[in-house]
Amino acid sequence: MEPASSPAVTAHAASLAGLDLVEMEPPLLRVKSAREVVVVLPRSRAPERELHLAACRADGVPIVVRPSGGGAVVLAPGVVTASLLTAQAPGEIFPEPHFRRYCGAVAAALVRAGFPEVRIRGVSDLAVGEHKIAGSALRLWRDRSLFQLSLLVDVDLELMERYLALPSREPAYRMGRRHRDFVTTLNLAGVAITCPQAEALLQRALEPFLR
Repeated sequence: MEPASSPAVTAHAASLAGLDLVEMEPPLLRVKSAREVVVVLPRSRAPERELHLAACRADGVPIVVRPSGGGAVVLAPGVVTASLLTAQAPGEIFPEPHFRRYCGAVAAALVRAGFPEVRIRGVSDLAVGEHKIAGSALRLWRDRSLFQLSLLVDVDLELMERYLALPSREPAYRMGRRHRDFVTTLNLAGVAITCPQAEALLQRALEPFLR
C-alpha cells in the first residue's frame, strides 16, 4: 500500500516493509539490506503530518505503508532491516514484553560484537548513549506477532532530515532533537561493521525465536 501520489513501490521496497508478511504463516524471519531509498510509514500515522511530502515527490522517493506500528523511517543503502513473524503466546496482548524480548536479543548481539553501550531506550529503540541506532515496530493480531526493526549501519543521516518531519510522538529521551542530532549509525558510534555483517548479526540474534 502507498499514498496515491507516491511513485510506484518496487518489489524490493515492499519486501523491506514486509507487506506480504501478514498473509504468511509463522514462524518466518526476513533480514535484508536496503538497496534503494524508500520512506516507510506506519498504518496509524498520516503522511501529511509525518513526512516532507514535497521532498519525497521531488526526488521520486516511494512511500510504503507497513503493516506494523511505530514511527516513520527512511530505508536506504546503509540500513539493514529485520522482520520476524511468530506465533503469539497466549495472554501476551501488550507490546512491551515483545519489544523487551526482541530488542533485548539484538542489543545483546551488538554488545557481543563490540558495542558495549547499546541498550533499549524508550519503548522500542536501541541507542548508544543518547543516540538512536535502531527503531522497531510491532503488530499483534489474531494468534501472531510481527516485529520489525531497522538498524542504522552506515546510512546518510541527512536523508532523514530531508524526508521526515519531526515525529508526532517521540520518546522522552529524544527531547525534541532534530533527526541529525538524535540518531547515529553503528559506524559513527565507533565500531566498523558492514551491512552483510549486520545482516548476519541480526539473523543470529533473532533466529532462536523461530523455534
